[in-house]
Amino acid sequence: MSLRSSPLQSTLDRRGGKRPFDAVSFLTLYLVLTCAIPSYLVIPALGSLGRPSTLFALAGLLWWALHRVSTPVPVTSGSAPVRITLLIFTGVVLVSYALASFLGIPSSESSPADSGVLRMVGWVGVALIANDGIQTHERLDALLRRIVVIGGLMATLGLAQFWTGVSLVDWISLPGFIRDGNFDNVQSRAGFVRSAGTASHPLEYGVVLCMALPLGIAIALTESRRSPWLRWLPVAVMAFASMLSVSRSALIGVAVGVLILVPGWPRKIRLAALGAVIALMGAVYVLVPGMAGTIRGLFLGVGSDSSTVSRTNAYDQALEIASRNPLFGRGFGTFLPQYLILDNQILLLIIELGIFGLVAGAVMVGTAMVVSWRSGRAMTDFAAAQKRFAIAASIAAGTVTFLFFDGLSFPMAAAIFFTMLGVAGSASWIATNESRALR
Repeated sequence: MSLRSSPLQSTLDRRGGKRPFDAVSFLTLYLVLTCAIPSYLVIPALGSLGRPSTLFALAGLLWWALHRVSTPVPVTSGSAPVRITLLIFTGVVLVSYALASFLGIPSSESSPADSGVLRMVGWVGVALIANDGIQTHERLDALLRRIVVIGGLMATLGLAQFWTGVSLVDWISLPGFIRDGNFDNVQSRAGFVRSAGTASHPLEYGVVLCMALPLGIAIALTESRRSPWLRWLPVAVMAFASMLSVSRSALIGVAVGVLILVPGWPRKIRLAALGAVIALMGAVYVLVPGMAGTIRGLFLGVGSDSSTVSRTNAYDQALEIASRNPLFGRGFGTFLPQYLILDNQILLLIIELGIFGLVAGAVMVGTAMVVSWRSGRAMTDFAAAQKRFAIAASIAAGTVTFLFFDGLSFPMAAAIFFTMLGVAGSASWIATNESRALR
């Protein structure tokens, strides 16, 4: 999706030394709005839809749709499998909403149902812009670097919160915005502060770190022309912040993301990575007394952990609720927290979107991971291949965390996740297009 052919083309041009506003520019601004503005700030008249990032995502969907209407068929950019699965998933969400409306939605669920659908189509719009709009290696790399910078800055803020025990962002306000409820994103666990950055919850903060870390590692390994400090500092900060997150989910996500990268590394890099992990664990042990034992207890004591017990105890009840509307569920966003605390996005999908929603979501995520990984395997350039492996690893890390919390209820986690789904599609298309050009 090149803005030079878009009805919404920016007035910026290269003659003035400026790059036209393109898909990467949009996605960068979207992620900044998502991650830089604390989650508690909303426009009062719009409720949960009043977050700037949500409104911007909906504008992006309109932009994508207008561009597609004005573009000749067939579509020549973006991964068709990723685009199709995104649209199918959106179709299931809309069918579920329509059926729920036809059968009658309780008044307490009506507004959440409306806002849930709008949030979802906004996220899909962001993914479609990423899938169809990023058309060169240079712009893809630019976006990946910016995501790493955002992750590094979020980790830095989280470390500051960890050491000070203070939110550091609860003073931020914007004209025309109000606080959405009582915002207290800095919590504690086992005597340690659980940081959250600008996110509304430590788990959401953990998703940002575990999805950005594989990208940071790939960039640090391959962009040797850049300063080692610039390449490795964000990686070190994100890795250290993940270890201090006091979050089992974040640590599992980080482990999954890194392990998926390992098969694509030469032996020398694998040995260096092992040494780095040992050094990181040693640094945590020395600099934060008691943290190593706390991390060990998070996993060895999982059977008696109150959060784990509450999750597992809710499974039978959740499946019973899901059986009432097994095919298309009760509607996205309609299962309110006061009904049952699940902390599991997979179960929540089954309840709200039914079997069709679960299957469509799994195919959507699986397709994005497969096309990214396969395009990496097909690349002869080491740097390009590593970045595609990292994109697949990022999506896998985010998906794993959804087993431990309802990620799509949190705007920052959902924004990063759907952005990466679209990025996977564009990375695959760029690789395929390049191979065709070389024939």
